[in-house]
Amino acid sequence: MDRLEFEAELRREGYSVVNASLTPNMRVGNHSHDFDAKLFVLGGEITITRDNKPETFRAGQYCEVPANTMHAEHVGPEGVAYVSGRRRNGRLTREAFENDLRREGFEVVHGGQQPGFAEDMHAHDYDVRIMVLGGEITVCRNDGSETRCRLHRWQG
Repeated sequence: MDRLEFEAELRREGYSVVNASLTPNMRVGNHSHDFDAKLFVLGGEITITRDNKPETFRAGQYCEVPANTMHAEHVGPEGVAYVSGRRRNGRLTREAFENDLRREGFEVVHGGQQPGFAEDMHAHDYDVRIMVLGGEITVCRNDGSETRCRLHRWQG
């Protein structure tokens, strides 16, 4: 299976697709996630240990970690770049959203705007993910499309 086939399968199965990388020699002790995860390695390597059995995945290989499965992660000396899929069976909580952001290397910033706030069209040189906790937000894009969000996760 190649990257495009992997991403297509993720979407068919209801996973959200995330491109990410982890730093060399990073270790994450035994933990679990509240989502099903699938990972396709693009470069470098990562070792996933489940039930005291380590398994190393390299470029072109993929693995699956079901929700609530205890596992540890150890990134190889060159780091790892990957495409992953996440699928939650329940509603996304604020805590889970923030944990996801931190795991992906995002800074978590809490904020809000006054009713009727508007900004001129502008661009960011970074990715933005927003969780609407109350009210709504409308995001307009250069192509004229809009995304209106109320109390759910928006990714752009």
